[in-house]
Amino acid sequence: MRKGKEVRKDETMDNSNGIYAAQADRAYCVDAIDFMRMLPDKSIDLIIADPPYYRINGFFDFQFDSEEDYLLWCMEWVEQCFRILKDSGAFYCWCSCLMLDKLSVHVLDQFKWDKRNLIVWNYKTGRAGKRAYRQESEFCWFYSKQNHLLNVDAIRIPYTSFGFEKDKRKNPAGKTCGNVWESPRIMPNFKEYAGHPTQKPLMLCERIVRASSQVGDMVMVPFAGSGSEVVACIRLGRLFFATENCETYYHDILSPRLDMARLVSVEGEQRHGK
Repeated sequence: MRKGKEVRKDETMDNSNGIYAAQADRAYCVDAIDFMRMLPDKSIDLIIADPPYYRINGFFDFQFDSEEDYLLWCMEWVEQCFRILKDSGAFYCWCSCLMLDKLSVHVLDQFKWDKRNLIVWNYKTGRAGKRAYRQESEFCWFYSKQNHLLNVDAIRIPYTSFGFEKDKRKNPAGKTCGNVWESPRIMPNFKEYAGHPTQKPLMLCERIVRASSQVGDMVMVPFAGSGSEVVACIRLGRLFFATENCETYYHDILSPRLDMARLVSVEGEQRHGK
């Protein structure tokens, strides 16, 4: 059973009007499942989900009574994600090593989309232990519907040195992106740090947005948290809907960060005469 849900219905939410009553490019302090139920079928181009993990970090990870309870909840929101995703859409879902197999087999694989990759976020740091290897990574399932194509050239990676750049057979823009992504975790002394315990690096979020959407596409972020995915949408010209049901995160972290991202975006356009 889910516990501790802090849900506050927004005044603009209206089931009779659905998506037309909900203003795009905005974060809502509501339950993700309730919000997505209002959206029309096949109306979203990209979904980036960073749901609570199961008993890892943060109060939100410990609100489930059992693994079965957690997976049943995941089935609820993933069902809505599948329904609202376009036939050309992509779905990314962060998860921990402890649940990635069960999440895939018991939830994600139950829907008619294609399992594309397991993305490994390698941050190269972690706590040492005597009973297990140091955990230096998190994972992200990448599923998509049949008509989705990656924007391969938008996420090319620079070649390493050793002279390979001089090989004329190599693409001057870099090599294609693999499924192991290296980036440090966001620590409290980082300028990017927003105060959220499971904040994802903006670099990774921008890679996902560039890879699986176009300018003007609609992105759904059902568990907005620190807002990294939403900031990526603002910076890269994507439309978005975002939900976060914890009022503390919504008011103290998410909303201020989105306001700053919008301000920076406007100032950048003014400097470039747009």
